[in-house]
Amino acid sequence: MRYLTFIAGGLALWLEACNASPKCPYKPEPIFSQDLPHVLEYRFERQGTQSLESLLLDTQVLLEIGQEVCRDTRQEFRFTVRGDYSRFPDSMWLKEAARQLVFLSTFSPKQAPLKAWADVLEAARPAMRLGEEAELQPGIYARVDRIVSPEQSTLILILAQREQ
Repeated sequence: MRYLTFIAGGLALWLEACNASPKCPYKPEPIFSQDLPHVLEYRFERQGTQSLESLLLDTQVLLEIGQEVCRDTRQEFRFTVRGDYSRFPDSMWLKEAARQLVFLSTFSPKQAPLKAWADVLEAARPAMRLGEEAELQPGIYARVDRIVSPEQSTLILILAQREQ
């Protein structure tokens, strides 16, 4: 009986938390599509205010983009390639983040705004540090990081906009 009371209490707290969370009028939209140049495989999944978009590119890069939108917006780009890139300096990862955005911006006019993000990142790059969030403009933040192993390496780029 005590077990059922515990479960019922937990369920009540969970339902209250769900009802207390504000409704968001926005939903994440795909950035890419299957029919674009360089895209070999494509998938987009959305659940509420979050989404995951996956692309296998003809450059043998697996790109995964997680988005969360509502009052604040967060996009996490993960570029994964085979191989161990642990010997590369931090500056290479920062430069590669901007370079990848430039490449993605060439796919179609819908992706062209990614070039502006690349320009902002490139301008901020001398002051940025790998793994640390940098404020690019008021309320606009970026972080570049990496995960390396002997089998594969992942470049992580997080772009976020937070209300001030």
